[in-house]
Amino acid sequence: MKIGPVAIAHPITLAPLEEHSNVCFRALMKRFGASLVCSERVDAERLARCDRRALRLLTTSPAESPQAGQISGRHPMVMAAAARVVEALGFRMVDLNFDCPVRRLLLRGEGGALMAHPIAVARIVAQVVQAVSVPVTLKIRSGPDDSRQTAVEVARRAEEAGAAAVSVHARSVAQGYAGGPDWEVVGQVKQAVKIPVIGSGGIREAADALRFLRQSGADAVAIGRGCLGNPWIFQQTRAMWCGGAPPPPPSRQERCRVMLQLVEDEFHLYGATVALRRLPRTAGYFAQFLGDGSEFHTAVRQVRSLQQFRQLVHKLFRQGVLQ
Repeated sequence: MKIGPVAIAHPITLAPLEEHSNVCFRALMKRFGASLVCSERVDAERLARCDRRALRLLTTSPAESPQAGQISGRHPMVMAAAARVVEALGFRMVDLNFDCPVRRLLLRGEGGALMAHPIAVARIVAQVVQAVSVPVTLKIRSGPDDSRQTAVEVARRAEEAGAAAVSVHARSVAQGYAGGPDWEVVGQVKQAVKIPVIGSGGIREAADALRFLRQSGADAVAIGRGCLGNPWIFQQTRAMWCGGAPPPPPSRQERCRVMLQLVEDEFHLYGATVALRRLPRTAGYFAQFLGDGSEFHTAVRQVRSLQQFRQLVHKLFRQGVLQ
């Protein structure tokens, strides 16, 4: 698959995950086999002003290439200015968020709110395409709610405006992340456009990803919450997609070591104060696969340093990870 001039090695990709998809997380998922990774959503107005926190959210490295930087907003000129920053930072693509169901964005007319306004989406896409030289993609949902499925119209108009690919989360904006996804809508979008179509929603294990690709006909699948604490899902899915047997599940020791690596990387990225605030969430997803979860979640909130966290992991899971 190619998105504009950018070659994507295989159809197993990482979906953007707010509060998770920093450069450490993306590089980890890339190492475990994700062919394309995407940053978490960044507010276009703040990025256009080169706000320090917005820029930090878009820290990137060559190790994660090809990578997309995602922005959200509703003003075409502001989105274009933010897209130029994304390109200047070294991202290989600019991804436009028209799917986020968070209430504060909807009240501002951004994110998923724009699924009710296909023409407005097309105007934004066209402005951004003119502003950058890298491919412009977009992430959408089935529609504002179950009674209004606008995904096909939005995708068609975006393609006409110059979009290089579209990613469809197979739920409505009103659904948020609740309820089962409607993979059929991804297939409908695939039949309606010529650009690559990536789909997501309801992928919790490798078998789900393969079933999604078969049923939807999409060019690729984007794995979101299913990879939290479980980056091995990319290895497993790719092996099965290639016709082989999935690798054996990771040992407790391997899970601990990967968790510690991600936590350590976040300490280096953010500094101790921010990394400690993120620690229960970052480590908690790994802990759910390790057992003793309740004791871990209680104890991790008392951690005050990286060394204390390493000692806690060693004490609770007794895997020799400090060696």
